[in-house]
Amino acid sequence: MKTLKTLVIASTLLASTSVLAHTFNEADKAIKYRQAAFTMIAGNVSEMGEMVKGKTEWSDAIFAKRANQLSELSLMPLDAFYVEGSDKGKTNALPKVWTNFPDFEARLAQFQEDTASLASIADKGDKAAIRKAFGKAVKNCKACHSDYKAK
Repeated sequence: MKTLKTLVIASTLLASTSVLAHTFNEADKAIKYRQAAFTMIAGNVSEMGEMVKGKTEWSDAIFAKRANQLSELSLMPLDAFYVEGSDKGKTNALPKVWTNFPDFEARLAQFQEDTASLASIADKGDKAAIRKAFGKAVKNCKACHSDYKAK
């Protein structure tokens, strides 16, 4: 079953690369795509955060599902930052993203690594380890927002 899931994800990612070449030929489409991806990331983080804080009932299954979705979603936004002109228009991304792009890429890569680790840990169900991994991912996320997102 896990092999099938991996094949489906890999096929989707490969197919999406050909779509990206056509979809992101306009800056405004790239911006909308990024924003949609970040909105979905925020939704998953929010639901997991509610569980971690004890504001909603803990569910190993739901947390693991959200963590795995978050890991996949973390891979989506970067391509849309490469599109020429996507630094202008209706975006909350600060100009600093493009003037310090290597740091921005490194932080996003770290977020991707953190969310992949969180997904792996969440699948095992160890709440203490999950909380620690979630905290690490969220801390990285907030730090990037502080430097690269308009408030």
